[in-house]
Amino acid sequence: MDSLSYCYWAFAFLFVYLLLLLSQKQYRLILPSTIHTFVWLATIILIIFQLNGIFVTEQQTNANFQFASEFICYIVIASVIGFAFAHIITFNEDLRRNVVSINIKNIDAILIKFRWIPYICGVIGIILFIYIIFSIGSFSTLADYRSFAINADRTGIAAIAQRLSGHANVLGLFYLSLLGYKFGKTGINISTLTKNVLLCSTINMAIGGRVWILMSVLPILTTYILSRHYSKPNNTNRKTDNAKILIILTAMILLFSIIGLLRSVPGVTDEQNFIDKFLYFTDGSRITNMVISQYPPGSYELEYGRSEFLSSFTGSPMMDRFNESISNNIGLMVTVKSVMPNLYFDYGLYGGAVVWGFLCFLMEYICIRLKYTQNIVMLLLFAVLAQMMFQAPITNIFSLNTPRLEWIILIFIFRKQIFKSISNVRNNI
Repeated sequence: MDSLSYCYWAFAFLFVYLLLLLSQKQYRLILPSTIHTFVWLATIILIIFQLNGIFVTEQQTNANFQFASEFICYIVIASVIGFAFAHIITFNEDLRRNVVSINIKNIDAILIKFRWIPYICGVIGIILFIYIIFSIGSFSTLADYRSFAINADRTGIAAIAQRLSGHANVLGLFYLSLLGYKFGKTGINISTLTKNVLLCSTINMAIGGRVWILMSVLPILTTYILSRHYSKPNNTNRKTDNAKILIILTAMILLFSIIGLLRSVPGVTDEQNFIDKFLYFTDGSRITNMVISQYPPGSYELEYGRSEFLSSFTGSPMMDRFNESISNNIGLMVTVKSVMPNLYFDYGLYGGAVVWGFLCFLMEYICIRLKYTQNIVMLLLFAVLAQMMFQAPITNIFSLNTPRLEWIILIFIFRKQIFKSISNVRNNI
């Protein structure tokens, strides 16, 4: 089959499966299955746009997905099988068990105690922003700023801020997740949401990126929908909240494209249109196509987990080899790579799809079980696992989320010390 045929098959599988998910009440949550299905469906639609040359500018129709489209199709089929198996195993249990929600007073107590976290994120982001502005001097486009922000070496207080930024980002994500859970019970407060999203996102804004728009709202939506799903209807003005969510999502989509357009380089990318700026989600597929074309199946030694799961600790020789091959192209070096190259280097074309299907099953099963054991630590774990799938088309989700999982382990180990001054939280940790 050609690239389009693989894409059409993948689209059909995902579209039908998404309809089946949404038709069943117990899966109308932001679970790994719903996020994975939605984000890959959007990615495949964007690839189809490029291959057919519709809704995109002519320069975007040159992308090659000859090998990646086949791999995507296998991954999609494996994921649907994995999710379906998780649902079959937990179906009867899901109908029998009741979810005991976390007391909103406990959430409020934690949010008040740790209200300094968003401000820490804001201060670190401002320090990094000021450092970049003074270092770069003048710049004509946001693209110049973005390029310098990614490649510049931080020194002095900026170096300290950079080292702290990763930890602050994780804690900011946790704070937003708890805030979303509260909104699910009390209703969405736009001013509180906006303030905390902007503060927690300042670090990522400082480097001129766009993903902060999605990754700051997603933690709130994940736990908000979980909380509202198991709240009494009278607790929330649902129609008002639905309107607010629609406004938030619309603003998020517009801002994502607008920032991309502002980052265009005059004379190079100034002809890109609104849809072109969402093709960011297909960059990982394009890189995957390069990987498979350079290293065909059977031409390298499989790394069996070293690239996907252990790259943060041991490194990946094959990924290092690929990065070295594109080291003279700054544009390719900073382009997102998705989860696919790591799966491919570890297990090959077919093995990578099988392993991905198993991971989809495992993450879905864990999240379904977590919704029955709602406490503070498990809520944070649910939020992280559910959101991981959103990043699959654009990054290696395991190396990116390793720090978040490490923080959850630390919070679990020291939970009594962390929450000891909040007496009414003890039963929810």
